[in-house]
Amino acid sequence: MDQGLLDRVALGQEEVRVTVITSSLDDLDVWQHRHGAFEKQAPAKAGEVLVSPSGPGSGIDHRTLWLDAGLLLKIPGVSGVIAVIDAERSPEPYGTIPLEAPPGHDPSSVRTGQIHGATEAWDRGYTGEGIVVAVADTGVDFGHPDLNGTQARVEYQNSSYYGWPLMLDHNSMYHWLVDGEAYPETGTWFANTSAVDFDNDSDGVLDSSGYNITGVSASLSGTYHLGEHPDWKLRDKVGGDVPILVVDDGKSGLYETVWPDIDRDGWFGNETPMRPGAETSGRDVDGDGLWDISAGLVYWVADGTNGVPYSSTYAARHGYDDRIPGSGNLTLFMLESGSHGTLCASAVAAQGIIDDGRVLGMAPNATISAIGNHYSGGHALDAWRFIAEGYDGDPSTPDQPHIGSFSFGYSSVDDS
Repeated sequence: MDQGLLDRVALGQEEVRVTVITSSLDDLDVWQHRHGAFEKQAPAKAGEVLVSPSGPGSGIDHRTLWLDAGLLLKIPGVSGVIAVIDAERSPEPYGTIPLEAPPGHDPSSVRTGQIHGATEAWDRGYTGEGIVVAVADTGVDFGHPDLNGTQARVEYQNSSYYGWPLMLDHNSMYHWLVDGEAYPETGTWFANTSAVDFDNDSDGVLDSSGYNITGVSASLSGTYHLGEHPDWKLRDKVGGDVPILVVDDGKSGLYETVWPDIDRDGWFGNETPMRPGAETSGRDVDGDGLWDISAGLVYWVADGTNGVPYSSTYAARHGYDDRIPGSGNLTLFMLESGSHGTLCASAVAAQGIIDDGRVLGMAPNATISAIGNHYSGGHALDAWRFIAEGYDGDPSTPDQPHIGSFSFGYSSVDDS
């Protein structure tokens, strides 16, 4: 039993969030039903379906749940329980303090590749080609010129998410599965794009919203989906909400193209669309050919058939029904909540595009799978399991990262 949980109860906390390590999710499931220890999921809204996932697999597993404090000491007595961990204690990014050059010194070169032996590895043909590195941190800004194009994608052709980027946001997933909410209803990186509009008179202006869609690839069904970009940093940069337009321009009813109105002029046609194979967008404001404003990365748009990537595994593990959104009704973004995750990803695969190539990753041909914001909720075990399993929850199929990067720690451990 985690001492932190006992301390919370002693201080009068009436409900605690725990992660249970167990060899029998089935026995834990029975105990939860007996004591009513399940979070109530919001009912399915229009266009949604709640689906009971297949039962949890065998072997050691984990489940995170909210628990009445009076039941805490009963958990260790449940058959199969190995440990009970405080799930409200979040990891913290490892601090970085830039080194300043001594007075009178102005370095004219960057030699990190030589210092760390990376250049020797490159000379032998080892550049990270074919390797997927998962960075569990604050998120990653894939619209940054040094990281644009380094995003990992699902290359397993039997996957329902084939061709989409390989990312995980367990905080946004939790709020989606339990509350059925996305941005702007809640401050996550999933965008609610269930609002629809039409151009019935074919004048290039949407009938209800008035948005200009000239220059935009036409919707094959005639139904356009609308929402708001969930990145608060982008909103701060451009001065307000950024509309997004979701279009089924390849197959009627299959929404895969997202247009962000970054300059907020009501016209989408002068923006860069985000779609499988080119999932990032941004805006060049000074004419140097590089994006100065990033709109992040889209890694999935609801197809009306599947749940959010990894949600079937996550839901079964944590005792939820999987929530299947209607086609085009939900759009998933990978963003950056600070800068630390982008820093970590750059150490791996930065392309040396800006600042005269000062930052070149140690494995420049590797690709990045971002897990973020890792510090906003959920449990680190979900990130670690995702790295081992991939979207389908099966370690034997090739849809998972190869390496995990964890540049964080727990103050409770450091202080012990």
